[in-house]
Amino acid sequence: MRVKPAAVAALMILTACGGSPHPSGSQAGSSTSPGAAGSPAASSSSAPSTAPSPAALVHCDSAVPAGDNLVIGTVAGDATVVVRDIQDPANARNLCHFDSGANSPQFVSASQVVYETGSDQIVRADLAGGPTAVVATYAAGFGSGQYSVSPDGRSVTYLDGNAWHLVTPSGNRVLTTLPAVPGRGVNPDEDSSFLRFSPDGQYIALVQTFHTGGSGATAPDQIRRAADGSLVYSTSGMTMAVWASVPSRLFFRDAAGGVRRWDPSSGLSSMLSLHWIGPASSPDGRWIAYTFRTSGGLGGVGFYSVQGNSVSNTTPPGRSDVWFLTNDLVWYQGERACSTCFGGMPTSTGVTYIYDIAGASEVTSRLSGVLDAWPHSTPPGL
Repeated sequence: MRVKPAAVAALMILTACGGSPHPSGSQAGSSTSPGAAGSPAASSSSAPSTAPSPAALVHCDSAVPAGDNLVIGTVAGDATVVVRDIQDPANARNLCHFDSGANSPQFVSASQVVYETGSDQIVRADLAGGPTAVVATYAAGFGSGQYSVSPDGRSVTYLDGNAWHLVTPSGNRVLTTLPAVPGRGVNPDEDSSFLRFSPDGQYIALVQTFHTGGSGATAPDQIRRAADGSLVYSTSGMTMAVWASVPSRLFFRDAAGGVRRWDPSSGLSSMLSLHWIGPASSPDGRWIAYTFRTSGGLGGVGFYSVQGNSVSNTTPPGRSDVWFLTNDLVWYQGERACSTCFGGMPTSTGVTYIYDIAGASEVTSRLSGVLDAWPHSTPPGL
């Protein structure tokens, strides 16, 4: 799960005002001393819950066709979050809809989703109906509830305040406890929080700019083995991360724009200089799309070739917030200058677009927002 720059800014504003980043009335639990965990420890939340399954917050009016490209998002003119079939973009159709109490929904598979609730729960639900399952419950606090599901759907990792958790079939455990988030300003072009399993399911990456000051097992930027939660690599001062390519490689940059690549076999490599914002990878791992800031302050959309270590840009400026719908179709939104907005950052025009990489063409989109797309990954070349 990646937190978009605009969402990062909203979270920081809410936290500075004493609020919770999630719509919940629950109280934060007792604090844990930061920097205490060197190895994964059992969590008290690992015991199976005896509470009844909550009612599903997703409802389908049509069966979900196997093998189709799907999107979770909103359609222009309607704030309802839907599951939309985009296999035939010219005849896209809504299949399911989420209740307003379902937050941050993601696909687990083409037939199952996971989402957060106002009760600070992470809930798994089948699109065909049936009982739901509570994956985890977290306390209120900055960043709490940010989560990612493993490619096979058997594991979930999430943040609960300063604690980083991993839920597997064997239970729920704390991987580490990070330093507390200090009060400070935020720069949406530099601050980010990225938590995600690698496309091959072998690793989990946490690259973020808020829980700072630690090192090793409490460092702000970490890669851990998904099988046992053990620490593989850690560093600090990085931001704007994204997994790409198979075998999985993690790309991230420093404050100066120097892109690095972590590879399970060769370790860390320096790539080109590229000050990307909010990078997103194509399902086949060939491309990384991103926003870059133009000389006039507006965003532009660029594409990084993972194999070629080269870049190309779309035109015109005034585009941001990229998301791959398929291997070649990229969704993004239009933006305009706004001197009265938070930090003087550009604001949305309300118009969204889809860019076809293969055809180098842009059209307006009926999707007003995108939260996830399926499949998450495909074999290279498909």
